[in-house]
Amino acid sequence: MDYWNILEYRQEGRTAMLEVMKRQLVTSVIVSRYTFIDELLSVIISHFYFTPPKPEESFARLWRTKKFRLFTHYFLDEAYLLNKMRMVREIKEIPADVRNIVERINALRNAIAHSYYPENRRQYKTHKKVIYQDANIFTKEGVAIFLADVTRVQDYLFEQAFGVNSADARAEIEDSE
Repeated sequence: MDYWNILEYRQEGRTAMLEVMKRQLVTSVIVSRYTFIDELLSVIISHFYFTPPKPEESFARLWRTKKFRLFTHYFLDEAYLLNKMRMVREIKEIPADVRNIVERINALRNAIAHSYYPENRRQYKTHKKVIYQDANIFTKEGVAIFLADVTRVQDYLFEQAFGVNSADARAEIEDSE
């Protein structure tokens, strides 16, 4: 992903290299945001089964217990994102728009993570592009739509997990730096 050195590549291969770099960057954004959503769902489930850490604490106290380690390693680590969402929904209702977005993000992440050429998958074959909400995910517009959806989900789940608005938490972190 060394786009800053693109002039060192052969001229006839530069466009292809930049395209590969763009795809890697978009893929990393999709996978990292998916992973954070998965983590927030895990936190909500953990809080249901275990006493949540105090705001000034972390999960370190819980990690020292065999019960929490076993729960995490053999239940949370083995559960798929949609299964975690269904469980959280049983704990507390999740708005329909958030559930729909999580399902779209899951489908997109699966296509991106399990195919080198996701545009060849059945769900994208008519467009020959990876479409997310009517936009090519590998465009500025597609990424912007994806990130707006991710923000909606993360804001909702963050508040459910920690009882704090994520925008307020981000501002507090920025103020402390």
